[in-house]
Order: sequence, then structure tokens, then C-alpha cells
Amino acid sequence: MSRIEWVFKELKNKRAAFIPFVVAGDPDLGTTEALALRMAECGADIIELGVPFSDPLADGPTIQAGSQRP
Repeated sequence: MSRIEWVFKELKNKRAAFIPFVVAGDPDLGTTEALALRMAECGADIIELGVPFSDPLADGPTIQAGSQRP
């Protein structure tokens, strides 16, 4: 069983999972690492790291900006 499957099994019928999202490398890798560690400290069950790509049309404006930030 994967860690993700385990989290959902443990939370089933108890509460919704807290799964924050951050664009990896935005604005830099050090900040991404600090954010991920802080999200875990704050109780994130799973942390989703988005991979920036050049054409994020399916994402909303905030994620698009994070993917395209220089």
C-alpha cells in the first residue's frame, strides 16, 4: 500500500484530507522546501508539488503565475 493510499484509508469516515498545493521551485527551491516543511508542521496529510510547465492553461491564474514566474 502506498503512503497516499494509507492516508486515505486512515481518514476514511473521519474527516477530509488536508492536501495543500505549491508550485515546485516558485519562487525558488529553498522557499519550496521551507513551505513544504511548514505545511507538514501545520498538519498537511499530503503535500502536492506542482511541476511548472510552459503552457498551464488548465490551471487557474494563481498556479499559472507560479509556473511562469521568472
